[in-house]
Amino acid sequence: MTVGIHPFSAIDYHCNAQSNAIAVADDNSSYTFATLRKNAWQAVNGFKSLGLNSNDRISLICKNRYEVLVLLTAALLGGPVVVPINRRLTRSELSWIIKDAQSQCVVMDIETAELLADIDVATKLTLKDQAITPLNLGLCFSTWLEQQSAARSDIQLAADRDYLQVYTSGTSGFPKGVVLTEGNCVSQLVNVTLSLDVAILPGERMYQALPLFHVGGIFVSLMCLSRGATLILRSDFSPAATQKLISTEKLQHAALVPAMIQACTNLDADTNNSYKSLKSIFYGASPISESVLRAGHQHFNCDFVQIYGMTETHSVISVLGARDHQEIVNSVDSPLLGSAGRPILGTTVKLCNGEGDSVGNGKVGEIRVRSDLVMKEYWNNPEATEESIQDGYLLTGDIGRVDERGYLFVVDRLKDIIVSGGENIASLEVESVLMQHPAVADAAVIGAPHERWGEIVVAILVVNTEVDASDISNFARIYLSGFKIPKCIVFIDCIPRNAGGKILKRKLREIYAQPESTTKAAATRNVSTVS
Repeated sequence: MTVGIHPFSAIDYHCNAQSNAIAVADDNSSYTFATLRKNAWQAVNGFKSLGLNSNDRISLICKNRYEVLVLLTAALLGGPVVVPINRRLTRSELSWIIKDAQSQCVVMDIETAELLADIDVATKLTLKDQAITPLNLGLCFSTWLEQQSAARSDIQLAADRDYLQVYTSGTSGFPKGVVLTEGNCVSQLVNVTLSLDVAILPGERMYQALPLFHVGGIFVSLMCLSRGATLILRSDFSPAATQKLISTEKLQHAALVPAMIQACTNLDADTNNSYKSLKSIFYGASPISESVLRAGHQHFNCDFVQIYGMTETHSVISVLGARDHQEIVNSVDSPLLGSAGRPILGTTVKLCNGEGDSVGNGKVGEIRVRSDLVMKEYWNNPEATEESIQDGYLLTGDIGRVDERGYLFVVDRLKDIIVSGGENIASLEVESVLMQHPAVADAAVIGAPHERWGEIVVAILVVNTEVDASDISNFARIYLSGFKIPKCIVFIDCIPRNAGGKILKRKLREIYAQPESTTKAAATRNVSTVS
């Protein structure tokens, strides 16, 4: 009798219980649980034949597709550690990460293979369903995979064995490789499942277009497969296509970010469909405004679940469940509005001041996390690891508070706090208020240097109808103290976000937060300064 479980155990169970059920359906085809297990073992054995063991790294660069799940599950079976990389990075950025990870193999789509044709790695595998020419683009992955043995072996892997290395966005210097382990993965799957108040059942289907080079997309996909559900995987997000898919294919679950939810609710009424089969929407990556949540709830008429987490915790730290969301939508002014939920099972959260001392409930401090979910280390960066993990706690860099019921509220990123005239201003709070204005479709708030106040609040807005800066300012004044009112309001066509839906505030600061930025921007964009 086998004792204990590993991250592939649940998927393996469903491979036996429902081997012919569809595990993954991507843009190209559908694949059963039996096929997924077979292909995963073929990948493990194939990499062994190339001389790669369970501690070696392989870089993966492509859009969402079935083969990504093959490589991730192969890593859980003892194959090489997967290093997924954002394919939208520049050639130099891609090359830097591949070199830093010491990858001995790169698996990539044909476009990336052409971009990195001369990269110096031992093996290149290209995702294309026919022979690859010229030869410097590498072997065809599907041809190579089918040539490998599907023989299985006993899985005896240590919980601290690496399986995934995800690079951070590099907002402060070069990206850091977050090393995640088998233990992180199995704890995440078990602890989150036991903390949810919605169920993903075998045979149900879940839509997922979050990128698989982000830990959120990876976690959602593995959770879906571990529950025996079918993962409906898409490479790109389109609000109309997503709504049609959920309706016509009768999906039960969907993983979206707030910007995706808002895009769906903004469609014209005649493009909306019936979502009678839809049970739940999981969202995360950024806070959701009250207006978007209420519109989404009315539009989809299903349960909502918020996930708060980060790469360094294999995604999930806390969950705001379906019952919590019902309390919000059924109340005019719910105290749970803006909450990130309660810490999941096995996770301890404490808030600390600048000296590292705990603060009481209701007081603001840095969010620190202790859990089996916390990363092993930053790859080859002991200084950063020691700085981020202290006394067994991960320092998240997020500022928050906990109420008397144990609900966590994320106030802002530590680096996004604006200090104006000695007062701390949370950019998320200002953004939340601005998003309530009927003309505002999207909002980002940053601080810009100011000679008198130290920093001033700058609001960067996307609007759906013409509106004056003074109207925005007067609206904000209803809800915010005077020092929190934006002193500069910028109207642009689109707020930059990464593939995970998070606002790229570093990019906005480069344009709008330099001493001369307001003058520069005024020459090229619609900028209004509010007195």
